[in-house]
Amino acid sequence: MGSPFAVEVSNVQCSFGGIRAIDGLSLRIAAGTVVGIVGANGAGKTTLIDMICGLVRPQHGTILVMGQNAAAAGPALRARIGVLPQETALYDEVSARQNLDFAASLYAVPRAAARIDEVLLLVGLLERQHDVVRTFSGGMQRRLAIARALLHDPPLLILDEPTVGVDLEARHQIWSHVRSLRAAGRTVVLTTNYLDEAEALCDRVAILRAGRLLAEDTPAALTARTGRCLEIECSPESSGVARETLERHKGVLRVESGDFGLRAYLGATVNPEDVVHDLRAVCTLAAFRTRSPDLAEVFRSLTTPQ
Repeated sequence: MGSPFAVEVSNVQCSFGGIRAIDGLSLRIAAGTVVGIVGANGAGKTTLIDMICGLVRPQHGTILVMGQNAAAAGPALRARIGVLPQETALYDEVSARQNLDFAASLYAVPRAAARIDEVLLLVGLLERQHDVVRTFSGGMQRRLAIARALLHDPPLLILDEPTVGVDLEARHQIWSHVRSLRAAGRTVVLTTNYLDEAEALCDRVAILRAGRLLAEDTPAALTARTGRCLEIECSPESSGVARETLERHKGVLRVESGDFGLRAYLGATVNPEDVVHDLRAVCTLAAFRTRSPDLAEVFRSLTTPQ
């Protein structure tokens, strides 16, 4: 039996000049899942996917892609990977179909005409197939680039910031395409700066900072790690004593200021009513509510120096 993992990154290091872009990173990506690589600019996201694609060789460690060493494998492995780069890199002076005709010839796609029809239909561009690409909106061009990445029916898709520079409607259309890929059993690795995108699409999320893996888990488990959020509305005069009370409470993990008052993150065993009771003993509260944190708050809690 083969490995259940489409990608296995083991203690990888990669430097450019004196800059360590990836620093001892290990990560495994299960086949048939959508995994998000999240981090600020310079965190190492693009370097990591370049190594997975075999475009950059690590100075230390190994990367296995579908059981093969990505650094040593040749065109046969790369032909099993579909890539959507940050730059769409389409030929904008010819039609959508001509772009796909050329890509199909590079990959020797069987039944190319029928396959081009399939991917154009999937991304909703079949009716625009003969239009020149420079007349397309940014969202349409990203969808055409996704069609090109899917053309040779690869089991692994690498999407580098798939919704960068597109409008809200196009963004949700691209999300729908990614979900359909997962339903079809494809493995999708996507990098993104949008935390809501990772939360909406990904089975697991890996958070990078300065080339290191800070955390990797399901979106639900990552939000649970940050703690339940207690939002407290209070006057500016009361916020000082309220903050001191919260910071002394053993079950409060972190306190932040907000436009409305304060935001406290509570440990899993803490009863929010007990925290509110302690606050009411020292100040007046206008309102309060509890909710689960979002992934943006998880990212902030992991990447903010303590």
